Amino acid sequence: MIKGTLKEIDLGELLKALEAAKRSAIITVKSRSGWGRIHLNIGRMVYARTEPGPHLGEYLVRLGFVNLKEIQDLVLLQRNENPGTPLGQLALSKKLITEQDLREALFSQVIESIATMLSWQSGSVLAEGSGENASQVPLPYTLETRAAVLEAARRLDEWRRGSVEADEVLVLAGDPTRHSLPREAWQLLEIADGAHRARSLAVEAGLPEEHAFHLLYELKSRGLLRPATVAPEDPLVLIWAESSLVRRLLFVLLERERFRTLIAPNAEMALRMIKRKRPAAVLVEGDQLPERVREIRSSDEGRYVLLWVISEQPPRGIWVRSNRVQYIRKPFKEDDVLEALAPLRRSI
Repeated sequence: MIKGTLKEIDLGELLKALEAAKRSAIITVKSRSGWGRIHLNIGRMVYARTEPGPHLGEYLVRLGFVNLKEIQDLVLLQRNENPGTPLGQLALSKKLITEQDLREALFSQVIESIATMLSWQSGSVLAEGSGENASQVPLPYTLETRAAVLEAARRLDEWRRGSVEADEVLVLAGDPTRHSLPREAWQLLEIADGAHRARSLAVEAGLPEEHAFHLLYELKSRGLLRPATVAPEDPLVLIWAESSLVRRLLFVLLERERFRTLIAPNAEMALRMIKRKRPAAVLVEGDQLPERVREIRSSDEGRYVLLWVISEQPPRGIWVRSNRVQYIRKPFKEDDVLEALAPLRRSI
């Protein structure tokens, strides 16, 4: 076991040393910004994620390999019938994706997670040998650890050289054919229409946010993009969900459809955001729905906000009528959520 702080232990060097020793390990990193976990199998990187941060299932959706309903069904299957089987392996076994699809999604998600952890300046590091439960992880595809660390560090260095704000709206300003641009930059240029915010562009292009923000910064610096004259009035929606996957799936769907989003993993943060940000609507998912709804309605700012609960069964009881609660069935489809939120568009 290796234990210390991020000031004492260089995370990148630790990972490369474990690879050289061909060790199997689980590395847990905690900081004020969140927590992260990295799984190594005989020195090779098989999985990494951060919270907050993207889920593998989210990237499978973002890249268009599966839809919202399919990934939620896979998670239910994983929970009820195949505990311990990796989500990617289940998707492969159901022939929803190919091995190439899994490689692409896993690479994007892992590199973003490693770059995020490398950016943390303070916190703790714990490296332990992988035990019997470590195989929430073994997948048919792994990454060379040193190469993954170097790529994550390279991207982090790029991101630090400049980025646009998440809510900045950009429109085409110059002739991109006169420039040599990476493929991802062309993806962003194709959808930079003066209506999508930078965060929405990142989601629509299937790119990590920080990577997209840096590319947009570079395109803006070259005069190929400029700020839009009039910014759209996109509705603000708060997502208060217990499931990290539900949070991220709703985030992807709503940002892609040009809703602004706030994500709250707990009651304290949700109530603070409702008070300070005044969202037009709140989506609630998880246990103790009546208590969550009452907490929202008891605040001055949440008394009249549009409110939906997301659950497998329709909510029943006096609390539903008295608190003006609407319902979205779980697992949800894209159309279910967008139809429910359609009144927000009409009210602008």
